[in-house]
Amino acid sequence: MKWIPPAIGAWEKISSSSKVLTRLYARPYRRVIENEIRLGRLGRDDIILNIGCGAVPFTALYLTSITGAGIYAMDMDPRAVDLAEKCVAKAGLSNKITVLQGDGAEMFGRPFTASIVALQAAPKNAILNVLQKAAAPGARFIFRLPSMPYKDQYDALSTNRPAAASTMQPMRTFDRSVMYLNAA
Repeated sequence: MKWIPPAIGAWEKISSSSKVLTRLYARPYRRVIENEIRLGRLGRDDIILNIGCGAVPFTALYLTSITGAGIYAMDMDPRAVDLAEKCVAKAGLSNKITVLQGDGAEMFGRPFTASIVALQAAPKNAILNVLQKAAAPGARFIFRLPSMPYKDQYDALSTNRPAAASTMQPMRTFDRSVMYLNAA
């Protein structure tokens, strides 16, 4: 039984109403995002699709703060999307981050050069297939993958395609981020 993703989602919704709780919640992810910026060589000229942003879109907030890139932050949960929009507005980053409701496993109709797929996003294989069809050649797709003790709590990515690169992560629930390059 998967109980961690719903518990995290509920905590994010509570945290989103407070700047202090948002900062505390996002703090451990700073190093994760810095590692992913290096992994994907993400920068100002990128348009990044963040799939599974949640109610506290810390990945989008920190990504644009560091790189200056434009971000599409997407989540399936309408309540999370509403709270994420408010969180982005409070941070004064509505001009850089567009929050959208959507399913990462369905076609995304806007151009992007890179994506970061959250640990809780699923199904990861379908998301990778859609990203490959939707993005231009050379686009980078970064996935956060569950560590062994948590592999039953989160969807895994099982593909014969080798990752172009990976980085270890300092988190308990996910210990690495992997990157695929779009060849199509």
